[in-house]
Amino acid sequence: MVEIVERRRAERERLLAAARSYVDRLGSRIPVLAAAVVGSVARGDFNVWSDIDVVVVAEDLPERPPERASILTVPDAPGVPIGFTPDELVPALGSGNRLAVAVNEEGVILRGVDVFRALSDRA
Repeated sequence: MVEIVERRRAERERLLAAARSYVDRLGSRIPVLAAAVVGSVARGDFNVWSDIDVVVVAEDLPERPPERASILTVPDAPGVPIGFTPDELVPALGSGNRLAVAVNEEGVILRGVDVFRALSDRA
């Protein structure tokens, strides 16, 4: 049983490392203020079909989803990047946006814990 738990922990750490690598690569293209993994990987209930949901906070993201997606997508991205500007995240938190709230409830913060805390305080 211990071996199964250890393998599961190691797999979660591998997925989180892939998310960290994604954020580092993205950070070489745009200034990433904050990033967190949410969803099944953050909670630990992922399976072989799970993707890695990464919430990214960055200034000056395009409004239109196709342009935003092209900026947030880097080669070998580990999953689904979800981008917010700081001005978008505050109302998203206030309105109960599932992904924004998940950062506070279950998120594994990869970068910018102070940014997330400050934005949550404003919501």
